Parts: sequence; C-alpha cells; structure tokens
Amino acid sequence: MALANSDLPRSDSPTLILAQATDAERTATWKLNGQMWRGPLSLPAYLRREQHLAAQDLTRDTGITYWILVDSATPRPVDPEIPRTILASCETLRKRALVATKGTEVEEIISHGIGSVYCNPDFRGKGYASRMMEELGKVMATFQQQGQEKATFTVLYSDIGKKFYAKNGWQPFPSSHISLPPLPARQPGCENLPRTHPLHSKDIASLCKLDEELLRKKITLFTPLGAETRVALIPDAPTMHWHHAREKFAAIEILGRHPDVKGAIIRSHHGEQAWCIWTRTFGHKEEGNILHILRLVAEGEDIDNELLRVSEADTRVSVVAAVLQAAQREADKWGMRDVQIWNPSVLVTMAARRLIPSATVIDRDADSITSLMWYGPATGMGDDVAWVGNEKYGWC
Repeated sequence: MALANSDLPRSDSPTLILAQATDAERTATWKLNGQMWRGPLSLPAYLRREQHLAAQDLTRDTGITYWILVDSATPRPVDPEIPRTILASCETLRKRALVATKGTEVEEIISHGIGSVYCNPDFRGKGYASRMMEELGKVMATFQQQGQEKATFTVLYSDIGKKFYAKNGWQPFPSSHISLPPLPARQPGCENLPRTHPLHSKDIASLCKLDEELLRKKITLFTPLGAETRVALIPDAPTMHWHHAREKFAAIEILGRHPDVKGAIIRSHHGEQAWCIWTRTFGHKEEGNILHILRLVAEGEDIDNELLRVSEADTRVSVVAAVLQAAQREADKWGMRDVQIWNPSVLVTMAARRLIPSATVIDRDADSITSLMWYGPATGMGDDVAWVGNEKYGWC
C-alpha cells in the first residue's frame, strides 16, 4: 500500500532501512526514473534496455544490485508483485579495481560504482536521498567483500554538482574534459598524421588485457609530492562491452542500425601502440549526441608526460592526435555533436591542440562530477588518495 504524504516518516526515523529491491520493486524504480532518464527511448524501450544491461557480463550473477529506501514500519504487501512504497532508489555495479600504496605490492580489490540515484518527485525535499546515501555508505564498506575484508573505495558520478554527495562522503575529484568537433569526410583534417585502423568488438578483450598490464605498472609511479595511495578501476572487457551494449540498444531503437566501429588504433615507428575505445550516446536533440572516449592508451606514456624528450613527444603527440581525429570522423558519421575526452593528460591535451589549436580543458562543476568515497583510514591507509585512469569507462 502506498503511503500518503501525511503518513511519510521523517528522514531520520529509525524505521527507515536500505533494502535490496524485489523484481517488482526494481521494475517500479525503472518506471519512476525512466520518466526523467529515458531520453529519446519510449518507456517500454527503456525498461527493455535496463533488463538488457542487467544481463551483461559485467552485471549478471550479482554484478549489479538494486537498492531502495523503505519504511520498515509499514506492513509489507503479502503479494510479492506489489512493491513497497519506495522513498528513494539506486543501484551498485561491482567493479574490479587496483590499489597501490608506497612500499607495498599492487593489490586487486572489489570496488563498486553507484548509479541511478533517484527520489520519487512526490517525496523530494524530505531528506530521503541523503538518508539512503548515508545508509549505502555504511553497507558498501563490506558489501561483496571476501571474508572479513573491508572495502577500499566506491565511486559515483554526480549530475547535481559537488555538494550533495560530498556531504554524504563521496568527495569530488578532478572532472574536466576536452571537446572536439566532428570532422566530415569531405573536410581535410590535420596533415601528416599516421594512419589509424578501426577497432571492433573482437579486438576489445586483448587490448583491455594489455591495458590492465600497463595500468598495474603505472599505478606504482608515485611522485614525491603526490598521495601515498593510488587507486584505479580496471578498464576490463566486461566494462567496455557494457557501455557498447548500452550504445547498441539505443542505436537500434532510435536509428534502426548500430555502429560496428568501437575505436581506433595505431602503431608508431617505435613499436608502441596507441588506441582509444569509444561509445556514442544519443539524446533527445543533437546536443545530447556525444561520442565519448571511454579509454585512451598510449604505450610508453609516463606518469604526467612531463619527462618526454621533445622528439619523442612530437611523435607521440602525432600518434594520439591520429586516433582522436579518427574519433572526430566517426562522430560525423553518426551525427554526434562532439567528441569528449575526460580528464585529459598532458599528452592528450597536446594532441587535441594539434587538431584544434583553440581546444581548451573544460572544468565541469555541475554534471558528471567524478566522486569517490575513501575507506582507507578504516583499513590502515592514509587520508590522501589519487585516482588513476579517471576516464569515462568508469561511469555507470
């Protein structure tokens, strides 16, 4: 039975609990948040998409968990097909991650990404979303951890600025991007760039395996004044395929076709590869159509690209510029507004400016704010942590 507004509990009520949603309650949350988040999809298509995304390698077998805030004092419906009154809802995706502390070995851990945080418009302004996040922070400290182990960190991506989640424990991290315009086939691009080759789904797994090997080395490159602990989400194949499943479903529903090219790759004369894996998002209008670089890798790239010799830098800038220009070409083919690269390194910024001299790094302060809850002090680590590989692939 749904509660009337007059019967709603206070947000600090001890009877409020965070519970895992039943199938019926999960569908009820989708119907609620789909009114805001379905974009150009119909609501039935949105519901099918959520079912589809829940069946991917990343999410199946408890890889995704659906949470709701409910009042335990309200009698639970006898019929399991009738959902409880859902005051707020969210979901968590289990993610492989790495943590490195000075003087210790790199450790692979279980982390979680938090998404789809939503409060029924009828219940907003009462503090339920904050209460849910407070309870979630406690639960995630041990959720799906092995034995008696504690979690190290969780992440989320805020579309409501920095303050709300920060007060609930998820501190904002650098959230910037560079935007490049689409490049039509008839329009000349930057000259003297090496040739790229397209990436397809079959190429993703082997590149992700190599990327993980490189990341395990990079995460140990501590700087004298940097944090003594560094963490990273692993950019593995299930993560990339989840993004591509989302892209493919939307493309078929909206356009009746789907893209086959998932990125671009190039090998320099040094024998080092550079590649990027991308995905497309489709909005109600053209401004919502964005080709996102999920992950960009340049073999041999050092921690900040500041120590490259000039000749090496010039070669590597050209190589990275070439894969970015391939993304611009692909963006034009699919009617994308722009290409976005999150938290670009020095090398990527130089490459973007090789293509568009006026390209600037845009600091976001309202949407897609990368945020991290750090449990380090509770596990014997320090207060400071650096997030390595803070790119779009981690979004959920």
